[in-house]
Amino acid sequence: MGAGEPPPRQEERMSESRARATRVDHISIVVEDFDRAFDFYANLLGLEVLKVEESELHGVKAAFLKIGDMMVEIIQPLGDGPIADFLEQRGPGFHHVAFEVPDLPEALDEVAGRGLRVLGEPKPGIHGGRISFLHPKSTQGTMVELCDKKEFEDR
Repeated sequence: MGAGEPPPRQEERMSESRARATRVDHISIVVEDFDRAFDFYANLLGLEVLKVEESELHGVKAAFLKIGDMMVEIIQPLGDGPIADFLEQRGPGFHHVAFEVPDLPEALDEVAGRGLRVLGEPKPGIHGGRISFLHPKSTQGTMVELCDKKEFEDR
């Protein structure tokens, strides 16, 4: 940008980011009573059930329910761990929003290069693909998951 030139528009600055989200993949809600929550979202609201699974890797029982072109994930901790800690400290409710990115490692390089705190290494998502989280203190108070649809390769 030379002298006298206007600064780039917000859209132009954002389009260059390797972490640019392509869509909201899902929102995640921590629950105390999985069966009651499942009944509410699947039966009362009529969301389409895509998957129900207990994940030892993530320490949760999870259901993914489709609404439009995104999902609602309900999770209940299976034992001690980060989700159980969250539930104990904050109670049930909103946990995180997940944004799909074209390439997770590139997106993580971008956000880390901008000083955001990445929580741990990428891991396989319950619903496939690869996932990683950004610390809420780096994202204005909201836990953010970045995910892509590529297969996880253990390196």
